[in-house]
Amino acid sequence: MNKHLPATINCLLAATLMLLLLSCNSGTTSKKSNLRAGITTDSAPYELLLVADKDWLQTSDGSVLMDVVNTEIPGLPAPESYFKVISINPAGFSKTFQGFANIVITDVGTQYTKGELRIAHDLYAHPQTVIYLTAPNGRALAELALSRQDQIINIFLEAELARERNLLGRKHSDVVYNQVKKQFGYTLLAPASIDAVKEGKDFMWASSDTEDNRLNICLYTVPFDGGEFGAGEFIAIRDSVMKINIEGEKQGQYMSTNAQTVLFDVAATKGKTTLVARGLWEMVGDMMGGPFVSYIHFDETGRKLIIAEGFVFAPEKKKRAYIHELEAAVQTLEF
Repeated sequence: MNKHLPATINCLLAATLMLLLLSCNSGTTSKKSNLRAGITTDSAPYELLLVADKDWLQTSDGSVLMDVVNTEIPGLPAPESYFKVISINPAGFSKTFQGFANIVITDVGTQYTKGELRIAHDLYAHPQTVIYLTAPNGRALAELALSRQDQIINIFLEAELARERNLLGRKHSDVVYNQVKKQFGYTLLAPASIDAVKEGKDFMWASSDTEDNRLNICLYTVPFDGGEFGAGEFIAIRDSVMKINIEGEKQGQYMSTNAQTVLFDVAATKGKTTLVARGLWEMVGDMMGGPFVSYIHFDETGRKLIIAEGFVFAPEKKKRAYIHELEAAVQTLEF
């Protein structure tokens, strides 16, 4: 463990690593030999194909599985699911549907002695993730899906974010890339539409300006005294930084954090500890607001925080695609 991290964060990281190890023992398979050569996935981003008996899905057990695959994204102003779910009967799983990037295939029968989750990649197209849920009966299948809900969602979400990062690698904002490199000595791949930059002290704000939405990336560094660090400390830092750097059109207007909405977690990325905060921002003195996601890093000394954040302003629009695009962008930060 990093000796510079507070004990509470080290405990959270240990728990996260344990979950990752458990997920690795879930029957992951890769069958490249079955891949239809040259076939790429053709589903829309954040679509999920559920292969299950549609009559069973109408039962109480089936509704449990439907609730799992329709899990809502935390930290958005209105309910939105992670995925648009399309369900078909197993008999209908033809080549027409085998090009989906995200697929859940269910099977129930006495040949199974217990519920089991298996993962396969690139069976019919590329890039593709397939999760098999098998069980001796419908109740066991529902219990399996509910017990693995977080794992199922996270597997598909990470696959989608990986695709987003790959797209950013091919096409991104040169304006943001050059500004981050010049100001901080880091690299970050932002969506190409983000092409306006404002520089502050140890702070950068980059934004797009389209008619129906505005995507924003912020990068800033702050000193850290090595003490405890949790949601409360993050909110205090974020509010102090944003009040100075992101003001409204009128005097007295500035960005703040809706503290009641903030969700705080820890992730292990590339062998380092990254804290993740998500929730809602609002403009004091104005009606503006929307979701944000922040990735908080500790530098090598443990005495400085490096925070990359994406936030969305898209009134009356669905936010799923926007916030995921920005999350993928802040994940590309390299020191």
